[in-house]
Amino acid sequence: MKKLKILLVVLISFFIASTYANAATAVINDPEGVNLRSGAGTNYGVVTAIPYGKNVTLISTDIKSGTGCSGWYNISWNGYTGYVCSNLVTVSNTSSGTTTYNGYYLTSSWDTRISEDYANVRENGSYNARILDTIYMGTKVKVLSAGSTWTKISYYNNKIGYVLTKLVKNYSDLTASDSAYEATLRSAGFPETYIPFLVRLHKDHPNWIFKAQKVGVDFSASVTAETGKNYIQSTIDSYRLNAIVAENPNWYRASSSVVAVYLDPRNYLNETNIFVFEKLSFDSANHTSDKVKSIFGSSYLSNDTYINYFMDAARSYNISPMHLASRVKQEGGTDESYAAVSGTYTGTYNGKSLKGFYNYYNIGAYQDKVTSSAVTRGLAVAAGYVDTFYGTPWNTREKAIKYGAKFIADSYINAGQDTLYLQKFNVANDSNRYTNQYMTNVSAVASESLSIRDSYRDNGILNIPFIFYIPVYNNMPCDFTALPPMGNTNNNLSGLKINNKTVTGFDKDVLEYTEYVTHDTNSVSIDATKEASTSTMTGTGNITLSNKVTTVKITVVSESGESKIYTLTIVKEDEVSNDSTTIDDIVNAAPVKFSDKYITSIAEGTTATALINTFKSINALATIVITDKNGNEKTNTNIATGDIIKITLDNEEKTYKVSVKGDTNSNGKIEAKDLLRVQKHILPNENFTLTQEELDAADTNYDGEVNAKDLLRIQKYILKYISFK
Repeated sequence: MKKLKILLVVLISFFIASTYANAATAVINDPEGVNLRSGAGTNYGVVTAIPYGKNVTLISTDIKSGTGCSGWYNISWNGYTGYVCSNLVTVSNTSSGTTTYNGYYLTSSWDTRISEDYANVRENGSYNARILDTIYMGTKVKVLSAGSTWTKISYYNNKIGYVLTKLVKNYSDLTASDSAYEATLRSAGFPETYIPFLVRLHKDHPNWIFKAQKVGVDFSASVTAETGKNYIQSTIDSYRLNAIVAENPNWYRASSSVVAVYLDPRNYLNETNIFVFEKLSFDSANHTSDKVKSIFGSSYLSNDTYINYFMDAARSYNISPMHLASRVKQEGGTDESYAAVSGTYTGTYNGKSLKGFYNYYNIGAYQDKVTSSAVTRGLAVAAGYVDTFYGTPWNTREKAIKYGAKFIADSYINAGQDTLYLQKFNVANDSNRYTNQYMTNVSAVASESLSIRDSYRDNGILNIPFIFYIPVYNNMPCDFTALPPMGNTNNNLSGLKINNKTVTGFDKDVLEYTEYVTHDTNSVSIDATKEASTSTMTGTGNITLSNKVTTVKITVVSESGESKIYTLTIVKEDEVSNDSTTIDDIVNAAPVKFSDKYITSIAEGTTATALINTFKSINALATIVITDKNGNEKTNTNIATGDIIKITLDNEEKTYKVSVKGDTNSNGKIEAKDLLRVQKHILPNENFTLTQEELDAADTNYDGEVNAKDLLRIQKYILKYISFK
């Protein structure tokens, strides 16, 4: 009876030790299911297929690069481990209350957030106060006190500052209900999460017309495609794809979470930003010269001569003159001294002078191999030195305004990119999707929409019947996109020790461990090392062992506020056995078969850590080291034929080779290659012989021979008809 108890507890510990902890829960989101592959890429073999809707366990929350997908998660499911395409799983991080999907962040609630393109956080409620941070559209904030002009907020892991009150919105500020109009919006094809925002806009501006524009592509696919093509001026690590400067000065490629926020149409469904969806072809009734003039205000471009240039271009090329004016203002053209429109630029391109040329829309203005200045290249385009554009050289302001407008109209407006949004994110055109996009600044259209709204408001025309084409994606997430936490997100441990000895199989991405101590141990010392100095940690120190099983949780919180919990289960050995005093006793009590040379009957997929804990559960004083055939120590990798187990207890030491039944090529897996090797061994003309340890692995029925019976048994195992013991 005692022996049965030992085997039962050991088997349970086997299960606990070999199961990866949930850093996050994940679910398969592809209706066709996914292939679990042996490595991070479609060039790796398929381990098994996982059906739609199945929950899987992340071995690591890191997304690895690989072929055939933008990234790969290392997961465990139903006894299998491997890699799945990150696009095909939805990952919930229960510790932080957010969800990561395809690498970007979602949140189930809108919360209170910055609703415009960005906000400067100041030290106090004054325009003269020092700027502490710049926070972007979608940043969650907590209102501490609100005034008519300034609101005191908490943000970025409890930092405190002041922002303009008008920039802070909560869900109730932006939404409303109206059952009749809601039905109209549903019939028009709008998803449920769009509707409350559109109802509010309709109540405030009943003449506005909203049209659902089906773009025919998944939202997650567009985030993936747009990541790397959009830039942001931010040094926040989680906002940047990497730390490489993409364009001077200080422009970095935006992370997928930032791209998702600016790509998500719902984030523009407010009076400030809705104009990213304004229909931009010419409307003679509403696109009038006085409205264009209002955009330019008191700048030199409000002169009637310049206004006529914009109006002529609008009528000739079927484009909104207000859109042209807003774009010029966004690009800095209202400042007559700005290099791109001054006509006095002293720079050169390939040795050619750029003086006397103009580029009001900054067309073609980006860095290339010839120059480090976007303005320089833009003026080279205007001069006709690079590319081919209408009417170049643009050596007068009139030509730059009119021919630049023709280029925009032909390249964007009349090519199906009839909104600011589609010019920035070309998601609707099958032929050139994700290309032919205007400006790399990820927040450009959000900023541009502010200028447009302000000019319409100041001119008293906000209530004219604007038409808005609002993109609707396939498989739009039900949750709202959110910016990632700011600050260092590293919440890993780099080391974990019990009584100054590293826990068995420690790995920063493995969150659960089991350690065994002698029956008379009353306390232990737990010591851990943080990977990032900016994180905080609790749960270490001296731990009293009042019970036979004690659970210790070490919590690491990153600077950005995300938690990771490492769980250490400490078991007193007398919970399992108290009479295993020799190495033979330990091995005999374990659920394995053994001889003087070999330990076998180890299940495929058993990790070295799990096997070590099996032995230590029988006698905690034993020291067990497992290495591969080349002498490299193994912990969380699978046991394979040819591995070596060294057990030390008191002054006794024994070494065994491992034989995993069916694994004849020492890779820890039982697969078609093993079947072929056994077949070649038993065929007389193949001139192929298995080594002694491989023969032991191939002898699956323990009859001392390797023959057709073993070949058939391996085949049945691969087909999951039988298991090996």
